[in-house]
Amino acid sequence: MHHDEAVSSARLADTAPPRGRYAPEASLRTRGPRPRRFLTRALIAGALAAASALPALTSAVEPAHAEAPLETPGVTTTSFNRAEGRIGATVINNIEGDRTTFVSDNGYFGVVRGQSRYNSSDPNQSSIKHTSGTQVQPWLKASVAESGDYWSYIVRGKPYTATAEYSPYYISASTTSALGFKPNDPGTVTLGEPFLIGAVRHNNFTILTWNDWVHSSFDIRIGDLEESFPFDQYETTNDTETTAVPRAGGPYRYRIEGSGTYCPPGAPYKARKRGDKANWYCYEYVGTGKGDADIYKNPNPPAANREPRNYRENAGVPGQTPDSDDILTIRKTSSEKTVIINGMPHRLFIYGFVPNADGNCPAAPPAGVEPVATFVTKENRSSFGCMYGSFQQERYVRVAKAITEDSEGVGGTIPPFTFTTRVGDGWAGMTGTPDTTLVAADGFVEAGSFSDAQLTPTGYGAGGTATSSFKAFIPGQSKFVIAETGPVLPGYSPKPGYFGPTWETSELEGSPVWAMTDVTCLNGVGERVNVTRDATTGGVDFSEVAPASSPAALPITCTFTNQKQSPNLRLDKSLDAVEGETTDTITVTYRITATNDGNVKGSTGRVVDRPDFAPGLTVQSARITTEPENIDQVPALPATENYVLTEGTDIEPGASVTWFIRFTVARDTSAEGYRETLLECRTENERLVPGYGLYNEVAGPKDHDGSANNEACAPARPRSIRIEKAGTQPVGTPNDDGTYPLDGAAFAIYDNAELSGTPVATLDGGSSFVVSSLEKGVTYWLVETRAPAGHVLLPRPVPFHIEVGTDDARSTVVVADYGPDQGFTSVRVLPADADASGDAALPGIRVVDTQVGVLPKAGAAGVYPYLAVAACLLGAAAGCGWMRRRVVVMSR
Repeated sequence: MHHDEAVSSARLADTAPPRGRYAPEASLRTRGPRPRRFLTRALIAGALAAASALPALTSAVEPAHAEAPLETPGVTTTSFNRAEGRIGATVINNIEGDRTTFVSDNGYFGVVRGQSRYNSSDPNQSSIKHTSGTQVQPWLKASVAESGDYWSYIVRGKPYTATAEYSPYYISASTTSALGFKPNDPGTVTLGEPFLIGAVRHNNFTILTWNDWVHSSFDIRIGDLEESFPFDQYETTNDTETTAVPRAGGPYRYRIEGSGTYCPPGAPYKARKRGDKANWYCYEYVGTGKGDADIYKNPNPPAANREPRNYRENAGVPGQTPDSDDILTIRKTSSEKTVIINGMPHRLFIYGFVPNADGNCPAAPPAGVEPVATFVTKENRSSFGCMYGSFQQERYVRVAKAITEDSEGVGGTIPPFTFTTRVGDGWAGMTGTPDTTLVAADGFVEAGSFSDAQLTPTGYGAGGTATSSFKAFIPGQSKFVIAETGPVLPGYSPKPGYFGPTWETSELEGSPVWAMTDVTCLNGVGERVNVTRDATTGGVDFSEVAPASSPAALPITCTFTNQKQSPNLRLDKSLDAVEGETTDTITVTYRITATNDGNVKGSTGRVVDRPDFAPGLTVQSARITTEPENIDQVPALPATENYVLTEGTDIEPGASVTWFIRFTVARDTSAEGYRETLLECRTENERLVPGYGLYNEVAGPKDHDGSANNEACAPARPRSIRIEKAGTQPVGTPNDDGTYPLDGAAFAIYDNAELSGTPVATLDGGSSFVVSSLEKGVTYWLVETRAPAGHVLLPRPVPFHIEVGTDDARSTVVVADYGPDQGFTSVRVLPADADASGDAALPGIRVVDTQVGVLPKAGAAGVYPYLAVAACLLGAAAGCGWMRRRVVVMSR
């Protein structure tokens, strides 16, 4: 059907009333009293329709996977059933990193109140001679410590100055170098928030010793956790002479090096420098904020030093210089063991020390105060610090690699992908092993984590995702970034220090690239984790990740999704329309479509169309357009071997561009090589063969699905048959069956059994007709619409169809679509005649008619006797009628 006809038919169908729409009047009256039932049914139907539509509506607005809800941080409190502490096993020696070589230094373990003298009658106090590096003392309960200011100590050395308080037979915390710890019962704590673990003190009195280092630990019991936190204390060599310490803004300004013990009147304040015991240096007093040094004054200098009696604004005695301070450094800040709280593993972290005046520490660090990792103490005084810690949850993370489904259209093999972890400044990795109760992690996140996880997705889309093993980390201690380093392409990628977001697959121009399109981190219950994208690497920053709210939410999977990007183009050709294929002038139109199955824009390159028609079918002109409705207005191109559709057209991903090329073709039956069998399309090995029919192909440089669909063909073979009318009267040259040509008949050929519409062909007047517009495989009906004078019409239409012959001589075969017992005795099917020429060689159908009656022979009596008898009968009939009328009149 022509396009305009189709539109008209559609409009008619839209305006025509549906079958049964108008009911009889009685039926209408019957339905009249039932509006309520009708309304009820309408409401029910509406409700059902709404219900059925609801899932579609909700699914239409359902958030995507990346829009999963943000996880709720897990914040809770807990209480502990015990709190104890002590100074742990101790090694004293003169080597910084040696925690095993024990040197006796008059040491004692024990518990005393504050820094008072040991009282053996107090059951809470103890004194134990320090004899080995593995020796430990009893635990001090927090409740006991708080009840009477009890401290767990390690003391060492002998007093530098003899004192009656010292005894070599028991612990002396008030005359020696004594490190003490007082545990605290925190009660109820908020997980993740700092709380007071205990107080630390150093009674730092001058001692006689050859050992600079104390290697010990704070042993802590809180709830079910028991952990030792090692520390090292460096016992510095104290300054003993008047000493200057550089400090911007100090009250003294350096002027000149002294000559022996002499300093000039303008700079009379002499002092040593740390490490230089041979020279004196001369300073002038300028006042606080104006100088460059502090001076620590020896209150009892030797007379030979000739020091001024008074140093204004001196900073103290020499033993209190910063370089004389003793420094305690915690060597481990997180517990190696975990404790299960609310079903989730937690570790105890040492938050740090906050200096304190007297050891009475607040429950939490004061606002605005940053704890430090070292505990620094001054000489000849007791220094205090508050040690804070927190219970931090242990979580787990793994990386996953997925490839977008649309990458499959680009094709190729999916390579392995690599990852790494970058840590922030000051990063301190975890020690110990992860808790594997809930998640089987194989280590903690550290610099370079996941670099050995070469993940190769097994397919496209979520179903092909590949995952690594889990690594543990601590929220709040998670200043790290997990980043992708790219696909493994030997000799080309990954490139050191390059993080994408795209990775080329080769150096060839136009090669596909791998692009990281998304990173999504979800917890174990499908909620989004609060990661941020790192601007440098495109990875995910875990600095702000919070604790999980449930055991199921602990594990995190970060899926790095990549897309293989390439303008994956293909060409497709098809026959759009053909007109006049059995005539001498043929119009054939082909459709050529270029489609981008890739996921980035790409150019088709030069696309060329090439006709290769059968001999005798010659291109007269061609028209090319992308708007088929205007193709007849496009300027005609002259005949040539190839036709350029485009020099290059850019096509967006998933889009197509279609060209139409229309050829006007002339048939020349006298052309060299013209044969009807070549006018049919031919297929070999599932491919069309050039030089047959109206064969046409298209070619371009980018066609990922090959050339099998780049060709099309239309047959151009005329299917001519003859229709003959014959009779029995010996007029003209007889046919091969003894009949004779009979003029005066008219025929019509229809393509439908109803004989409706316009006939395919009409034939009128002669005795032989040629029909050239028939198609193979279509059933036709031959109807005689007028019989010659004295002859009868065919009683009913003759059904037939045509088929392809097996050789050139019999290229068309007429096949009757009726059986021998269906009464078509006057119809004869004629095969093609290889020995005949012209129309006589065509196959066809012969309709043989007989006369209506047979006339008498000449020379006999003829019809006159019959006429005489007829006249007599008519006269007798007239006489009988007159007599009947007379009788009727007389009876009146």
